[in-house]
Amino acid sequence: MTTIRPAREDDLPRVTALEQASYPADEAAPPDVLARRLAEAGEAFLVATDEAGRVIGFVCGTRARGAAITHAAMRAHDPAGDSLCVHSVVVDPAAQRRGVGSALVRAAVERARALPGVARVLLICKAPLIELYRQAGFRLVGPSGVTHGADPWFDMALDL
Repeated sequence: MTTIRPAREDDLPRVTALEQASYPADEAAPPDVLARRLAEAGEAFLVATDEAGRVIGFVCGTRARGAAITHAAMRAHDPAGDSLCVHSVVVDPAAQRRGVGSALVRAAVERARALPGVARVLLICKAPLIELYRQAGFRLVGPSGVTHGADPWFDMALDL
């Protein structure tokens, strides 16, 4: 059984390892960035754990102003922002294809609904994940203006 809970500081080593293993080196958030996201935007940082309590996935984001993802929005947290920008949705390869990623996305959306002033959830994804996010209620906005690594990204949005 998978449990989703708020991330804690002691989760950071495992979260960092998952992030580094899941993204190419030019895309993975370094440990200090993940620690900053947890410290500044902990309300948008969730982990999934297995029956033994081991972290098997996570989702993290920050708040930003505006209805579009920008480089600036992806770099800083604005506590009064009206958008929740999802940065990472990561699941341990051994736990993939079991609904963990979808559960994390649903939990992030529910968390966003509970945050005062948040009107939407925004994210960027690669082409193979567009359908996963569509199934979670997001709409494809189009190719993203955000460049991060070598592959193209696509903007997705879900109005709350």
